[in-house]
Amino acid sequence: MKKLTSMAALALMSALAAAGQAGDPPLSPVADPRPVLQDLQRKMSSLDSVYFEFTQERELKLFAEPLRSEGVMLIQRPDQIRWETTAPFQSILLGGRQSVAQFERADGAWKKLKLGFPQLLRRVMEQMTQMNEGKLDALTSEYTISVGLGRLAVVTLAPKDETIRSMLSSIEVKMLPDFSATREVVMHEPSGEFTRILFHGEKRGVSFPPGTFDQNKPLDIAAVKAAIGNAP
Repeated sequence: MKKLTSMAALALMSALAAAGQAGDPPLSPVADPRPVLQDLQRKMSSLDSVYFEFTQERELKLFAEPLRSEGVMLIQRPDQIRWETTAPFQSILLGGRQSVAQFERADGAWKKLKLGFPQLLRRVMEQMTQMNEGKLDALTSEYTISVGLGRLAVVTLAPKDETIRSMLSSIEVKMLPDFSATREVVMHEPSGEFTRILFHGEKRGVSFPPGTFDQNKPLDIAAVKAAIGNAP
């Protein structure tokens, strides 16, 4: 359970873009990132809800090809978040102000798992929500934040805590230059391995149906998509 929960936490932390994909022009570092971060916070502070679809690629030295998965991320202010993997396996992570819950699909039914480290997951989910609401100032106590500008804007978060740095070197968030949308997130590990998450299908200001964030019987994602007009 410890291994499972740690993997889930790292996956969530990664959702908080590689600054240097092949072919990308170099970034111009911002000497004082505070005005840029304040602009980002102003633009995202009115965000009540957001729906993302994502493709996740896990690059490991032992494998020639990345391990790929797909899913959705849903956020409802002030503190509801749902991270769901839909392929090649099915799992759901749900977080609220006081609790978190995890489900896995087995034999055609959802099974609620017993979490060994719920405080860790809850804290990571809080950080994800803060990031997507533009509340970067709330993260400065735990991360050193820098900004680079170029074809895209890249916000880099480097953990201050030594224990976290042993697992996570940095998180890079790649956004459109006007900060209107997140395009990519990459979590770098000290070993050189990394996880990349590509976001698409973003919808803001959506009305999620009842049960979307229910931590005992979450509404099926197909029903959520149908309710927000995103059914296949």
